[in-house]
Amino acid sequence: MIMSAQDARGPKEHETTTLMRFFFYGTLLDRDVASLVLGRRLPPGAFVPAELPGHARRRVKGATYPIIVRDPRGEVRGAMVGGLSARDVKRLAAYEGPRYRIAQLKVKIGGAVTTVSVFEPVERRFEPTSGAWELVPWQRRYKRAFLARIKPALSALWSTR
Repeated sequence: MIMSAQDARGPKEHETTTLMRFFFYGTLLDRDVASLVLGRRLPPGAFVPAELPGHARRRVKGATYPIIVRDPRGEVRGAMVGGLSARDVKRLAAYEGPRYRIAQLKVKIGGAVTTVSVFEPVERRFEPTSGAWELVPWQRRYKRAFLARIKPALSALWSTR
């Protein structure tokens, strides 16, 4: 939640509307987390199953969320989410923070390969564990506390709009 209120306001009226596609691989796969971050609920069809080849998903040491790391033999299952506005991307960037950069990576969707944006960690700033991260166990064990922790921070950020 490092973005200033000025930056989090979204696109200005004179900016063109370009819809973007992102690959979600972690907590944003949870519809409640995505809705809280974006300030709106995406339709179920917005989450299209996709795979990110050449990577693995690992839990961050000392945290409950994952990062992706390069792994030539790996493949991360997630979702391609389309129809995201510049406002949505600013909110996503505020949620992810400075420890991530937006990268253009190739994902597989139903056998076809396409390029989408991905919040890729600046790996030197993270220490991944050796264990994989999975959404359903995270939802059962950590989701409630995670939402309780991020809700006030996001509310404070968005209320300054």
